[in-house]
Amino acid sequence: MAGPVVSRSPACLWCMRRLAQPFLSPNGPVNSLPLVQTRAKSTHLVPSDKGVVVRLLANIPKFGRKDAIFRVERGRMRNEWFPRKLAEYMTVARFKELGLSPKNDVGERDPTFVDMKVLEQLPAAKPPAPVAEPQQAAKPVKKTIKPERVRELLERLVPKTITFYRIPIPAPPSNTATISPLVAVAAAQETPQGPLAIYGSVSTKDIASSIKSCISADEDGAQINIEPAHVTVLGLKDEINKIKELGRFEVKVSIGNSDLEPITRSVEVLPSEEKTQEPQPASKKTAV
Repeated sequence: MAGPVVSRSPACLWCMRRLAQPFLSPNGPVNSLPLVQTRAKSTHLVPSDKGVVVRLLANIPKFGRKDAIFRVERGRMRNEWFPRKLAEYMTVARFKELGLSPKNDVGERDPTFVDMKVLEQLPAAKPPAPVAEPQQAAKPVKKTIKPERVRELLERLVPKTITFYRIPIPAPPSNTATISPLVAVAAAQETPQGPLAIYGSVSTKDIASSIKSCISADEDGAQINIEPAHVTVLGLKDEINKIKELGRFEVKVSIGNSDLEPITRSVEVLPSEEKTQEPQPASKKTAV
């Protein structure tokens, strides 16, 4: 007998085994394989274990009060509660002893239950300590000094002569090449030589700063505030209170807003040791 016609290749081991052997007859050998596939028993519809019914003998937080009946895991009851006598098994006989019904008197666990006695035994939580604010550094208190004390310190600490150094501006060279030597000598004798101008004037701010540096070494002198308005330069031609030339000048320093007589000091402006800047002669243009 010819084998069956196969339209496509077998897709499983059972199909290959069936095609590899002849069809079995009812009178075939006993050890031959059956043509019916058997399936294993499924456990999909078998209900899972829902635990064991217990009755609490004490209050257990997150489970319930004493005498509560509900289902719990077998391992928890066997390993924790039953050895410590926190709960008992509820059998059919135990339900009858208590006059209860397994269908109507089995409740659910209470996960929100909290034993207040246990909470009272716990130490009270301490309130959080207030955060200490960072302490700001105390501002130094400015000491008030009387005007008489200010005048005494200025008289004692400020030197009689305050010296400044500036670079003098040289006078422009006179064009004496076209005149005779006798005329040049006569012109030089007739023209009086005035004070030399300087690069960078000496202002009242410079004088006040110099006075501050002189009195800052003393404890009380460091508290004295000398402003440029307290300094007056005498003998200046311009209205601007600045020294713009070499020489010696008289300066008065007032004692704040008091009526005390100001102190008098001398300011001397000397030529600096640096090289005097000479004006460069103008370059001659060559005629084309």
